[in-house]
Amino acid sequence: MTNFELGEKLIKEAEQFLDEAKRAYERGSWNIVVRRAQERVELSLKGLLKIMGAEYPRVHDPAEFFISILERRKIELKEEAKEKLRRISADLAERRAPAFYFEKDYDEREAEEAKEGAEFVLGVVKGLQVKLKA
Repeated sequence: MTNFELGEKLIKEAEQFLDEAKRAYERGSWNIVVRRAQERVELSLKGLLKIMGAEYPRVHDPAEFFISILERRKIELKEEAKEKLRRISADLAERRAPAFYFEKDYDEREAEEAKEGAEFVLGVVKGLQVKLKA
């Protein structure tokens, strides 16, 4: 499997987590929504890194590395989008384990924010993916 194929597979998996998050949201499983949102963010960023041929770090918050690769390769992304990516990725990476192990109970508002953040990141990644294909 090529880097490009693997990257696309990771992004496709990230998209699948949306369906799982929606079902968890409908059930009121706020912690699972937060967890799936984090996984979507991580897989989305790592998928695009693979497509770009970059070996991603084995961490749950790859945003800083992702942005550094974009900057080194002169791939344009607005500064406010970079900051939002950093914030979303860092926040969800921090919430990842407490959400999964129910060390903290997240509420509907927090689940909604996590879901929206993951949708933002995936949207940015999909937009960059289209640019890179062109």
